[in-house]
Amino acid sequence: MFRSRSKGRPVLVADIEDGSVGVSIVTFSQEGPAEVILSERKLLTFEARSREQAAVAITQLLEETTAMLLTALAKRTDKVRTPEHIYAILRAPWTRFRTVKTEETFAEPKAITKEIIATLARKALTEGSELDRNSILEAGVMQVFLNGYPTANPLGKRANSIAVVAFESDIDATMKSNVIGVFGKLLPGRTTVMHSGTRALLTVMHQRLSDIHRFMLLDIGGATSSCSVVRREAVTQHAVTPEGFASILRRVSAQGLPEETASLLRMLATDSCSTTACQDLKDSLARAEPELVRIFGEVLGSLAARRPLPNAAMLFAPVEISPWLQSFFSRIDFSQFTATTQPLTIETLTPEHLLDTVHWKPGVVPDTGIGIASSCVNILEYSA
Repeated sequence: MFRSRSKGRPVLVADIEDGSVGVSIVTFSQEGPAEVILSERKLLTFEARSREQAAVAITQLLEETTAMLLTALAKRTDKVRTPEHIYAILRAPWTRFRTVKTEETFAEPKAITKEIIATLARKALTEGSELDRNSILEAGVMQVFLNGYPTANPLGKRANSIAVVAFESDIDATMKSNVIGVFGKLLPGRTTVMHSGTRALLTVMHQRLSDIHRFMLLDIGGATSSCSVVRREAVTQHAVTPEGFASILRRVSAQGLPEETASLLRMLATDSCSTTACQDLKDSLARAEPELVRIFGEVLGSLAARRPLPNAAMLFAPVEISPWLQSFFSRIDFSQFTATTQPLTIETLTPEHLLDTVHWKPGVVPDTGIGIASSCVNILEYSA
């Protein structure tokens, strides 16, 4: 549980993926939402990298971004204290995540205890898994169902049946060591608490967007993208493709620099781009579509082979490309993969979804990744 002495005091929250790093200074209060005081996101250059090269580059970027933020914090006239606690959300490919559901029926109604829930969770997690048993990051209970209904506070309640959705994640051992090393160097004497990106997303969506019960989660990273199918808090299907923001930019950049293309994409998203370069980019995006349809179609097809997909999909993507991707997934006919044979309904996850749980101080640019990370820390470490 979040330490009470941190109430109102600054905490460092980091969002780490394979193409960018977001670092923020956040305060938490039991009476209201988290407040982001300072925030900075830095992107890697959009060159092709091996996993090992990406790990080195991201580690360097994390150190640079954190040092920059701490310098800015020290210069503030309101004398905000140096963070006492550190939380890092590590997204794919640095962490992997799975959920498993197990059930038990009783001969007669039984009072639910911690021991019953823990026994079922352990039973679920002993089933076969691709996760590295030597690098487990976290494990626990995501949701409990009594008599078929989700129950937030099951202890002491009597039920004829119980179902437990258990979760666990593993972490890249090298990246874990690197992250601990960076924060140990810049903020010595503090423990870094880590959570997986998928757990953070599911935790926030379960708490703040609980009206969505079946959906796909399209998480577009820097060098990879993942697609998870979520049904009542359980991840029933999951797939990863080596196609992300950086590779899409390289596809459509032609002779230009990917960094310039990213700037043009941001302008296109606000309808403020009418130059020849912008028209060329539109043409490049159109030419790239067939190959992207093939790539993402294969991913969705592999998931649908196990079970038809929900129509609702949440898109979590870099702000520069999310408007185009939302249009892409909405326009392309992936209906053959859905349970209703209807087109996908795409909603982009934005900071506006988190206004009840995260506020941004004036002058701080809202960032979806930081918002998810801060909301997750608030739910798991403070509100529990």
